[in-house]
Amino acid sequence: MTNDHTLDVDFDDVDHDEGDETGRLIRPYAITGGRTGAETDISLEAQIQASHRADELVGAYRWEAARLIELVQTPTALIEIAARLELPIGVARVLVADLVDDGAVVLHVPQTTQNFSSLLERVLDGVRNL
Repeated sequence: MTNDHTLDVDFDDVDHDEGDETGRLIRPYAITGGRTGAETDISLEAQIQASHRADELVGAYRWEAARLIELVQTPTALIEIAARLELPIGVARVLVADLVDDGAVVLHVPQTTQNFSSLLERVLDGVRNL
């Protein structure tokens, strides 16, 4: 299952001896078809993990998405995915959102403190008591 929003780029034909300092001739945002944001808001610390359908879907994706699925066999933070794939965080976020939409990966959003201001007040009280 491929996403209609991304360009189909054959990286086997890319000469990695030329291009920018990473060896890429394709600019990172070309991977996402120029999209710089995702409809799904994914925080940097969100954990991404391959779904039970990942093995059946991985062959349908280009190398970036396939490599991303390989990386997330165990829960992995979005920021770590971007670093390992050597992609800008925005590109990694779009790729993850596309894979979530396709059902290839599952997004685990960390639970936020329901009453953040009360937590901050308790921390401040603790600091004052030092």
